[in-house]
Amino acid sequence: MEHKRLFVPIISVLMALLVPLIICLYNFNSVVFDDNFYKKEFLKYDVYETLGDYDIESINNDVLDYLAHGKSDELIENDFFNEREKKHLLDVKTIIQETLMMYYFSITLFILFFISLAFLMELNFKNIAKRLLIIALSGSSLNFLVGVLLFFLSNSNFNFVFDAFHKTFFNAGTFIFNPAFENIVALYPQNLFLDALISTIFGAIITSMAILFFCAMFFIISNRKFFENFSEKCRRKRP
Repeated sequence: MEHKRLFVPIISVLMALLVPLIICLYNFNSVVFDDNFYKKEFLKYDVYETLGDYDIESINNDVLDYLAHGKSDELIENDFFNEREKKHLLDVKTIIQETLMMYYFSITLFILFFISLAFLMELNFKNIAKRLLIIALSGSSLNFLVGVLLFFLSNSNFNFVFDAFHKTFFNAGTFIFNPAFENIVALYPQNLFLDALISTIFGAIITSMAILFFCAMFFIISNRKFFENFSEKCRRKRP
């Protein structure tokens, strides 16, 4: 009995911490591989006009397919990019695929924690539902607060965030390109990444708000009798 009292809160905290990670990674992957997002961005930043001699959408589709399915140490097979650009895309692919692995691992871990929690709580579905409600509320609230903080940080000083990210995950000198003769910065201007970050954060915030809303509705419905009895007592106390 003692070990159950110890492990239930520990697993609950771990599950709550996984919630914002899953939400953020889901929205990140949704934006990264969204064709419509890139079409809007290419129009917004005149990429179609700047690279009018190229089939931009076909090149972008090759890049997205490479990021999702490219093999380890395999450079992209597209002559639109030079050797330096291809090596940079290889580094990007490694990060993207590791992010995808982290996303699926987080979901798997959350499910395993849930199964463990269910058995620790002796398959008492009412108590399990209440525990999940607390986990969802805690995790989505944390994600909402972090999302709002990142939103203001990215809007106030995106250049700092952009540089810090590249210096952390890429070797020095491998992510700086000359727009005069290197196509990658013409295809993917820096402001496109700002929009991608904002879309990811905004999506994570909306997801958190949706979870909080449904949790609140579930709480109200499941405690309807409590609110009805409380209202009835209030009416009886009135003179």
